[in-house]
Amino acid sequence: MLQRRFEQILLDEHNISLAWYDALTAIRTAGGKMRVHQLCQALSEVPSSLSRRLDRLEDDGLVTRRATPEPDDRRAVTVALTREGRSVWRDANITYRRIVQEHFAQHLTETDIAALHRLWAKLG
Repeated sequence: MLQRRFEQILLDEHNISLAWYDALTAIRTAGGKMRVHQLCQALSEVPSSLSRRLDRLEDDGLVTRRATPEPDDRRAVTVALTREGRSVWRDANITYRRIVQEHFAQHLTETDIAALHRLWAKLG
């Protein structure tokens, strides 16, 4: 239910789905560009599913794809955020952080947050 709420807010305010936001975030986190196979790994996606999403992101002018063959992978492709993609991500990220604050962070005490940090440190 909460995922649907996040999805609806992102669609209403930025016209992007949560899946699009996740893809843009992964690319942004990687410095603005990354290999498609790395993006698949980052999103735990299969290439065919991600390819369709990238088609739509590219059609909307949010990313570009460029062949970047390597000796060990002649079919390698790099996907990069466009200026518009960076702008959309930046605006959507503000909204996403607001949603997280409204639905999660405001309900946590400093002790809760410290416990989460300790847990993530153990898992990381």
